[in-house]
Amino acid sequence: MNYLDTSALIKRYVREAASSAVDALIAQQAPVVTSKVTYAEMYSALARRRREGDLSPRAYAVASRQFEAEWAALVRVDVTDDVLAGARRLVERHPLRGFDAIHVASAITFAGDIGVAVTFAGADRRQLEAARAEGLAVADLTATPSP
Repeated sequence: MNYLDTSALIKRYVREAASSAVDALIAQQAPVVTSKVTYAEMYSALARRRREGDLSPRAYAVASRQFEAEWAALVRVDVTDDVLAGARRLVERHPLRGFDAIHVASAITFAGDIGVAVTFAGADRRQLEAARAEGLAVADLTATPSP
C-alpha cells in the first residue's frame, strides 16, 4: 500500500514536479493511505497558493472539488495516542517538523496495525530520510519531473 503525505498528495490537485509520479502511485494500488491531518494541510496549501497568486480562484475551486470528491476514497489514519507517541519518538531521533512526524508515525502505525508493507511517498527529504531510517520503503517525489 502507498501512504501519501500532503506534500505528495497535493501534486494530484496542483500540477507540479512529480504530479505524474503521484498519479501513477494512486493508479497502481488501491486504497491510498494518508493521515486525517492531510485535510487541513491540503486546504492550507491550496489557500496559500491562491493568496500568493500561484493558483487562480478557478483553479483553487477545481482542485478543492477534486480533493473533496476523492477524500472519502482515501484510507484516513486517525491521530491516536499511538500515532502521537510515535511522532514524539520520531522528533527525538530525526530533524522533523510536527506534522511531518505525524505523517511518518501514521504510516508506521498503519503498517503495524494491518501487517502489510507500506511505501511512504513524500516530497520532503528529511521526512523521507526519517521514514527510510524507521524501516519504511519510500517513494521520493523531490526530484521526479512531470512531463
